[in-house]
Amino acid sequence: MRSREPPGGGASSKASAALDRVVRSALRRLPTLVDRLLVDDRPRQPKEDDVEELVGKLASLRASLKQLGLRSAKGAAAAAATVLGDVAIHNALPCLLAAVLRWPLPTPSTGGTGSAAGSESGGSGTGGTGGSCAGGSGAGGSGSGKAVSTGDSGGSDEHRVSDGIRAYARVAWGACCVVDVLMQLLFEQPHVHPAASDFVLKLLRMHTLQCLARLFSAAADSVGALTVLQARYAEGLFYALGSLIRAFQPASAKQLPLASMRRELAEVLHDSHVLEHAARLLLRLMLQGAATGAAPIGRDDTTQMSRVFLASYRIIGSQYDSVEQEGQDAAASAVLRGVLSGRCTRHVVLAHGVTALCMADGGPAYGLPEDVQQAISAHLKTASPTPGQLAVLQLNSSLPMALIGASAFATLSSPVGMRAGVLLLLRLARLVVSSGDLWEAHAQHQQAGLPLPAHAGGARVVVGRKDVAGLALLSLACAFGLLRERLGADSPAWAVEAGVERWRLTAAALGRNALHGASPEVLRSWGVLLLHKWVPLLPAGEALPLAPPPDLAAALDGGVLPCLERLLRRAGEEPDGPESAVVGALLREGHTWQLWAHLLEYGEPRQAAALVATLGKLLRRANRKALRFEGGCLVGRLCARVLGEALASPRELWATEGRQLARLLVRAACDWLPALSVCALQAMADQPAPGTAGSEFLGLLLGPLFCWPLLLACRWGRADRAVAPAGPTDAAGSSAADNTGDCRLLLLEEVRVVALLGAALRLAPLPRSPFNQSLRKYLAESCCAVAAAFPGEVLRAPSSSAWPPELLRALLPELWEQGLGAVAACTEALAAWLEGGCPGGSGSGGNSSSGDGSGEMARERLLPVVAKVLVGTSWVQALAAPLVPLAEARALLRTCSYRGCTSLAGDSEADARMRWCRFCSVPCYCCGECQLLHWREGGHKEACLGGAKAGPG
Repeated sequence: MRSREPPGGGASSKASAALDRVVRSALRRLPTLVDRLLVDDRPRQPKEDDVEELVGKLASLRASLKQLGLRSAKGAAAAAATVLGDVAIHNALPCLLAAVLRWPLPTPSTGGTGSAAGSESGGSGTGGTGGSCAGGSGAGGSGSGKAVSTGDSGGSDEHRVSDGIRAYARVAWGACCVVDVLMQLLFEQPHVHPAASDFVLKLLRMHTLQCLARLFSAAADSVGALTVLQARYAEGLFYALGSLIRAFQPASAKQLPLASMRRELAEVLHDSHVLEHAARLLLRLMLQGAATGAAPIGRDDTTQMSRVFLASYRIIGSQYDSVEQEGQDAAASAVLRGVLSGRCTRHVVLAHGVTALCMADGGPAYGLPEDVQQAISAHLKTASPTPGQLAVLQLNSSLPMALIGASAFATLSSPVGMRAGVLLLLRLARLVVSSGDLWEAHAQHQQAGLPLPAHAGGARVVVGRKDVAGLALLSLACAFGLLRERLGADSPAWAVEAGVERWRLTAAALGRNALHGASPEVLRSWGVLLLHKWVPLLPAGEALPLAPPPDLAAALDGGVLPCLERLLRRAGEEPDGPESAVVGALLREGHTWQLWAHLLEYGEPRQAAALVATLGKLLRRANRKALRFEGGCLVGRLCARVLGEALASPRELWATEGRQLARLLVRAACDWLPALSVCALQAMADQPAPGTAGSEFLGLLLGPLFCWPLLLACRWGRADRAVAPAGPTDAAGSSAADNTGDCRLLLLEEVRVVALLGAALRLAPLPRSPFNQSLRKYLAESCCAVAAAFPGEVLRAPSSSAWPPELLRALLPELWEQGLGAVAACTEALAAWLEGGCPGGSGSGGNSSSGDGSGEMARERLLPVVAKVLVGTSWVQALAAPLVPLAEARALLRTCSYRGCTSLAGDSEADARMRWCRFCSVPCYCCGECQLLHWREGGHKEACLGGAKAGPG
């Protein structure tokens, strides 16, 4: 066998070995048979024996390649490359296809003459776009009429004409199918073999698409009804069209020869209008017999044509999306957009989509003629397989994918405007979500061994289980693109309603039923798009208006906050579940303060507080080995960034009286700082190497862990009378003593701020530490504020947590160098106070308390210095003053009183059912385990007024 050895000789040899003896024989014989068919350089009436043998050889080759594809896609692709690598086959197949495309689609006359039939056939070629195949004159009528004309009239002539049509149909179908299988195997691989692109270029330059356009146009415009054999011939031509369009796969391939070939393919598709003519022929074949009473075409033939057409539209759409995303070839993008937005092409795609949706939900048909709807419906019922005994009609994935692509061009065509396009996409998303629910119910019934429930309306229309998550993502993303421009200042009512519904469907599509079985790529795309692409934001640094913009309001009204919380809870509860992949991608995209400021400021208060509480539970899970959450580090980064960047943002952005955002930030500090402190203490003990991810993460944690205790101590610690101005009236009605007690409990017992600052002082002078100038400044200021607020606790700290005065003084040179003389003086005063303020000094464990004489005297000496420094620090005063009491922030949502709670049962903290302490009715718990732990470890046994001597209720 003459062959051109393709690259990768080893793979080629294995592929050749995989081809059995019958196929090898077919390959050797095929060029000879093609030569006989094309004698005198023109098509002729083939001999019956030649036809039988040629059809048999083509069928053997096709079946063998398909069987190889079932066993190994790579092996089959190598075998296909071997076939095209044979010189004789490489030349014979294009010649055979050229002959096939020069044959006409004749309509035999029932009472006329053979010459009439031939004349009609010849005339059928005049309505195309011109072009020739392999040097033939395919554009004109004279070249095609000779193919079937036998001269004399009569029944024998008609018989010979019919035999000719039958021969054409069989050979054409076989040749086109072989080419389609070869292209499918070769272009479904990540790296496309050069033989494939060479073969496609050869077909393109033989004007293959122009000839197809001519044949489709002639058949669509012919007066008489087409026969079953002609439909079979047309089916083969559709396969030929689809095989060339497969060259756009995979859309992500970046090989230079492919890019050049694809540009040429796109231009020929556009200039030949082949998809437009194919659409007209397909619709005619589907409608044939509905109005004229002619015999209907076999549904199997038109069903396959429909599938090929929709798949071709989907593939071109994927290529268009790829070119648009790259943004480097505007000309190619415009050409592909022109192909996809053709009126006839889009009409057929939309007709299929609307019919499928009407079958699924009984909704409006938007003016689609009833006969078209009925014809397509009949074919969809034939095309939709029924898996197992489940009474459903499963749509091929190409139909909804094509519908999504056609809807994206809604603004370019008046018959289907933007509103109709959006409504179509939302109906499709609803169908996809309900399909996920049905598949999940089916799986649960199978596991339980229960009979499948009957559907009252007959078989339900669904999409495939593996397609649910991807189709939901694409349909909702396309709807977002259409709605984005309409959800502005003067949004029409339908756009606002559609925007809210789109987000409701987004929340439903991110449920377990829809995400089950989704590919990692789809799950990652969900995470990337959900917040960072779909949630609209105001320009960075711009003050937040009193009311959210319409597009952001639609997201919040549609349930983006509960959706996000549910994803986080399921990811924390099941790290191997699909939600974990979504959350991982979502968190890795980088959450900025700008995004979360919008969500927390404008979200429904209980929903926003529930989201904050859930993030706190995930942080605590990340710190517990028994409940290790794989995304804990990502959640830690998120929480640290939100708390840190809030303080670095303009004060007017959030620190304004009455802002919901200010209350939620205090709530976040209460829920997040204790867990972040545990994480930071562990990281400081490990002493990560500089430049590593661990060192960078520790530096990210320390900023908010220094600044927020500083602000809280200034605002609500015992030193607040000296260093913080009076704040607004406490909305929760709590006294100053209550506020101070809450702050003391949070900072000293939950955050363990004394131990945290002590560990930071020990790490700061080390050369491997992540401390920079800003962190050293914040460390010094935080130490001063905490010591002024809680002097006794600082002095009584055990040696492992104590603050060595020499380490405080080690910060002084850099403070002086930065021009922070006041902070340096305060730090020096603090070091002196620690050395001589009480017996034992240096936190050596003396028995001084915050109430004894020496401790108070030392504190009185320190307070004026701290007050002077902090009063002179504008950022401390500006941010500490608007902080609300901790009790007011926690009152936004009552959650489990046990601070170590990590329960993620249910979809939201806002929906959790609480149980109250039966003795005092003060604390509440999400479960009995938390109640028992709070009683034994959380201090409630001593605090409970009604049950100090009893067990927990």
